[in-house]
Amino acid sequence: MKNRSLALFAAAVLVLCAGVLWFLQRPAPIAPEPLPELKPVAVQAPVNPPASAPVTKPAAPEPPKPSKAEPVQALAPWEQKIEQALRADLGETETAQLLINLLPTIPAEGQVEAAQHISNLLLDKDYKRVLPLVKNPRLSQDVLDVFVSDLLNRTDSVKLPTLLEIAKQPNHPHQAEAISDLQIFLDQDHGNDWNKWDGSVKAYLKKQALEEAATPEAEPQIGQPKPSNFVR
Repeated sequence: MKNRSLALFAAAVLVLCAGVLWFLQRPAPIAPEPLPELKPVAVQAPVNPPASAPVTKPAAPEPPKPSKAEPVQALAPWEQKIEQALRADLGETETAQLLINLLPTIPAEGQVEAAQHISNLLLDKDYKRVLPLVKNPRLSQDVLDVFVSDLLNRTDSVKLPTLLEIAKQPNHPHQAEAISDLQIFLDQDHGNDWNKWDGSVKAYLKKQALEEAATPEAEPQIGQPKPSNFVR
């Protein structure tokens, strides 16, 4: 009995020793990695949307104010006279004669405008109507400028005798110009000998008329003006 108890005790000791050895020889447990620290998230209070501004309707545009029409400036008395002459429903020559009669009664600015109308209306065959004005040295120089400029575009039968009349006027603003033009046309210089000038003008025009009668004038082409023989 005693031996059996010893045997059980010895077996228990062996089992205990074996358990101790097994515990000492097993691998040490791996410690788990620490979890990252979580920072508390701040919870933002809900933002209330701003109160919407009251919607205002755009003001209706004001209707445009009616513009005040500028008063029509009344025509000057001399302008009215010229308008009446031009609206008289007469022929070109008669209308030009009305303006010639009107010229001494209107101011200088009106005379210039009337002279332009006279120059446009008056035909070569009726040029003698305006000749007293053209050779009058007391007439406004601005008016004479209009008449002389028109004269240089007239036919030689009108232009040359009229230039001679102007050249005879010692105080005419265009006297020197008229003498120079006669010298160019006639290729002569008679100084102040008006009889010789008169003879040269008549001889020039007679020769020109004979040449035109002997040689029929060619009809100018459509759209091309008749060439002029005057060069200043």
